[in-house]
Amino acid sequence: MKRTPFIINYFTRIFSPRRMMAGKQQFKWWQLLVTLFFLVACLMVPLTLQLTKMTTFNLSLIMPEPYELSLTNSLQSVANGSFSQQQLQAKTITSESNKGMSAVATAHPFVLADNVTTAVIFERTAVTIKSPAGLSFSLPYDDTTTTADFKSEESFKTWVNKHWFEANAGLLLPTLILVAFCALLLTQLATWLAVAVCFALVKRSHVSDITTGREVMTLSTLVMGAPAVVTAIISLFVFDVMLFMSLLSIGLIAMVLLLFYVTHFRLKKKLIQGVDHHGCHFT
Repeated sequence: MKRTPFIINYFTRIFSPRRMMAGKQQFKWWQLLVTLFFLVACLMVPLTLQLTKMTTFNLSLIMPEPYELSLTNSLQSVANGSFSQQQLQAKTITSESNKGMSAVATAHPFVLADNVTTAVIFERTAVTIKSPAGLSFSLPYDDTTTTADFKSEESFKTWVNKHWFEANAGLLLPTLILVAFCALLLTQLATWLAVAVCFALVKRSHVSDITTGREVMTLSTLVMGAPAVVTAIISLFVFDVMLFMSLLSIGLIAMVLLLFYVTHFRLKKKLIQGVDHHGCHFT
């Protein structure tokens, strides 16, 4: 007889409460785990597409200290200077505070003392930034760099965020995608277990046709399917983090309530036969 792949069997059930109840014995444990990973993969599609559209990164999220320095004098010196062949010519100036140091040093190489933990140094060919966490890097000026990029602290932050992202995109994007995947996987696992606890309580009450732990986990996986698919499709066209999370949460609650309203967690035998006993064997 014709065999229906379990993943197709799964997706033919997730929008029908009656077919969910009828299929609560159709899936093995490994199939449930594979299906859960597949749902996470579906949700990762719009997230990955959104991340690949990034053109800048808010560096203050990982090293806020250099952004807290007063750069007024240094930026004024750079803004009054000039760029020629990707090199800066500006008045030398140094500003120190209890938070760190900022300086403009284009006439000669600048040697930063070891005891200075936070610094922003405008040198002839690059901006050097150091934070107390041990992060230190230099961003070279390019053909697009002008004094307008340093007119204010906000424009300077924009320039740094953009150029740092461009220099590190090859490592940053895979890292962000991995972090997003892990966070989404943990969230879905927690949701899976939370819904399973609810169904387990129903099972213990003996007011339903749910009789085994595998049936509990199967129904949990089934009610998570429709919200995940709908969220993934909508997020391909309109992406917003709050909308993304709201669709998942509200959709899950709606599917659990719909399952209860339509089936009361029970199915008549003739309905089960009508839904599943039609000559097909599921794998």
